[in-house]
Amino acid sequence: MNRHYGILFRIIRGFIRIFYPRYKVQVPDRINGPVVYISHHQNLFGPFVTLLWFPKCLHAWILHVFLDQAACYKQYVDYTFTKRFGWNRNLAKMVAFPLSFFISKLLNSGKGIPVYRGSRKILETFHQSVEVLKSGQRIVIFPDIDYRDPSSEVKEMYKGFLYLEKYFFQETGEHLTFVPLYVSKNKRLILANRQIYFRDGEGFNEERKRIVQEIHTNLNELAKRCGDLT
Repeated sequence: MNRHYGILFRIIRGFIRIFYPRYKVQVPDRINGPVVYISHHQNLFGPFVTLLWFPKCLHAWILHVFLDQAACYKQYVDYTFTKRFGWNRNLAKMVAFPLSFFISKLLNSGKGIPVYRGSRKILETFHQSVEVLKSGQRIVIFPDIDYRDPSSEVKEMYKGFLYLEKYFFQETGEHLTFVPLYVSKNKRLILANRQIYFRDGEGFNEERKRIVQEIHTNLNELAKRCGDLT
């Protein structure tokens, strides 16, 4: 399995890096086992900066519509440009058509993993993710429920991503390493300082509650440490 981004993603990322402020990366030198980074969306700021400046290839979980041109076009016309931005539908169509081709090709080149919310196809998300992790590569997930919130404070998060542990453990007998990854606007820093694991012999549902709370708490602690939260 390819461990590097595609050429389109690398070209666009290289061009943006010329103009966008550099963010330093401080993560543990050694991480035990396959790693899943959990980060904060912040209305696209988190994914944008992470994929722009993280030094290694990360497979981001991305809503499936943005990885398929036709679905991406429909999303832009029916929701993003019309309902969210209030554009005229004809204008939305004109902009959405070329943009949907570019975005879907870019995100596929960026090795995104499609996420199928509210569908049995979510099993494809887990299967693809397990294969990526088994090959020694890394995944990043932005599980904020309100992804449009630009605040540095992490609020409610989806918990379903933690089923990835269950599927990975069933196939390999190994636990995943969940690493909260915070992107600081104030410090221009991508930061992580904890590794969180499921424990042997404990019930999955109870462990899931514990781990999502630890991730939530750690991300907000890092935000405070960086001066993004008062």
